[in-house]
Amino acid sequence: MRIVLLGDSHLARIQRQLPRIGENVLNAAQGGATVRHLEAQAEGVRLTASDLVVVSVGTNDAAPWNAVPVADFQRTLSRFVGSRQAGAWVIMTPPGVDESRLGAGDRTNAVVAHYRDAATAVADSRTARLLDTRSLLTPLGADAFAKDGLHLSGLAYRLLLPALAQCGRTC
Repeated sequence: MRIVLLGDSHLARIQRQLPRIGENVLNAAQGGATVRHLEAQAEGVRLTASDLVVVSVGTNDAAPWNAVPVADFQRTLSRFVGSRQAGAWVIMTPPGVDESRLGAGDRTNAVVAHYRDAATAVADSRTARLLDTRSLLTPLGADAFAKDGLHLSGLAYRLLLPALAQCGRTC
């Protein structure tokens, strides 16, 4: 069984740490990706019916310059998960941001929360496993984020990677 990572920089940035998730991990995630990039990422890796597919989107969809409407985000994610063969799906919710480190006019936690709710609804409707990254990283507070307030810190990945490995078994 392969573990296939799709989505945004929350997964793309762990390339060197893939062995901590499992033995056969393929990372097709890319920084800046939105829900609209999942199809191309999946085409590039040729998903199979035995793959465990982990999806992380929502943070970039919430960016004002992308402004993917939440209803479109939810519909696109649901259609994507429902139309692809996979042994199992894990949907990671967007973890939020550290607003104090972001510039004016950037993402807010209030906006990201709408995408988190939509991702949760898709996981529920598609019987996908849900990895609630916001709850997982809450104990770290602002330390969950890198200096840019958007990307995850090394401390955050120390919590996230074992949780991803666990999702390979059951989440």
